[in-house]
Amino acid sequence: MFQRINFYLICFGFGVSVLLILAGSRFTDNAVYRPGFESHRNIKNYMKTEKEELQVIPTILSSGLPDIDKILNKTKEKIKLELANYNFTYSGVRRLEDLTIETGGQPIRSIIISTWRSGTTFLGDILNAMPGNFYHYEPLLRYDIIQIRGPPHSKSAMSTIKNMLKCNFDNMEEYFDYGKEHLNQFTHNIRLWDHCKYKKELCFDSNFTSRLCKLFPFQSMKVVRIRLRLIRELLEDKELKFKVILMIRDPRGVMESRQHRDFCPPNPDCWNPELMCADMISDYVSASRLLKAYPDRLTVLRYEDLALNVNETVKELFKFLGLNMTPSVMKFLNSHTNKNVGGPSSTFRVSRDVPFKWKTALDYNHVEEIQMTCKEAMDLWGYEMAHNASHMNSKSFNPLKQYVIEE
Repeated sequence: MFQRINFYLICFGFGVSVLLILAGSRFTDNAVYRPGFESHRNIKNYMKTEKEELQVIPTILSSGLPDIDKILNKTKEKIKLELANYNFTYSGVRRLEDLTIETGGQPIRSIIISTWRSGTTFLGDILNAMPGNFYHYEPLLRYDIIQIRGPPHSKSAMSTIKNMLKCNFDNMEEYFDYGKEHLNQFTHNIRLWDHCKYKKELCFDSNFTSRLCKLFPFQSMKVVRIRLRLIRELLEDKELKFKVILMIRDPRGVMESRQHRDFCPPNPDCWNPELMCADMISDYVSASRLLKAYPDRLTVLRYEDLALNVNETVKELFKFLGLNMTPSVMKFLNSHTNKNVGGPSSTFRVSRDVPFKWKTALDYNHVEEIQMTCKEAMDLWGYEMAHNASHMNSKSFNPLKQYVIEE
């Protein structure tokens, strides 16, 4: 009797032990654990974040310093991958190596020349949507809110532009010193900032920046602090091949946009319409002369024409620059021209709504003052005058007219 009871007790104890072991096995290292839906999603997001970070965090040596050679090799492979389907015949060459300085080639280079609040950020971002593009964003930021029309700053400014287009960042201490306190000098160059955002010292390293720059087949630059006539010096440099986009905007639209920027009012070059329109006249005269001397290297683009007909205008612009419209460029245009997101500096806009915003945002008395000051510049660049408040606000008033640059 006792033997039978002991036998049952042993069986019961054994059964309980097995159940405890099976229950505990869910939490062992070797168990096959099947999480619920929410856990699956969290793990997937975590792994995605980890993967994205691994792609951009610089390779680090055992000393704790970035492994520059590995970073450059990874960048080179990434450029090749992104341009695997690019038709290089649009750029007048047969292969990627024909367009990189590192391999003895000549990049496709472009410079946007304009002034503050003329649509250059939007255009600059369009060009930067090209895979394999190295973006020299506002290389003259350190000069503050001034227009460089000649001495004393023209020599150093032109040297900076020329060296950057040649990917030579040696002896540019002032440029890097300014950038240490103003990181926005680098953040717009996404191919550089992808590395610097984890190791900021890389952005201040002239050797790294030079070597990285030489890997890219396309270079773009936007400058709003220098006038067009000074660019002739660069065009005369036979070692430096690039094309210029002069961007013009209705002075009424420019002044309306500038009133939303705190940096503008104290500075005459930004807040005085008389100075701005004098620059517009100067740029018209310079464009006339440069188009005669370099017809294939300069194009003029009014911001309004771009905003009202984005896709066709960009297509023609890319043809002038020798660039093929890529899916990434089309994706950028589709995502940035159909909705309003962000503040005054945002490039997410319903493009057709922006050019004539000044008609409803400005008082007619203010508009009349700008028009009287800028009459000659407006006539040269094809901007119609508003005769009175009713005319300005009427739907039938079209501020644009045809213009011709007389050579």
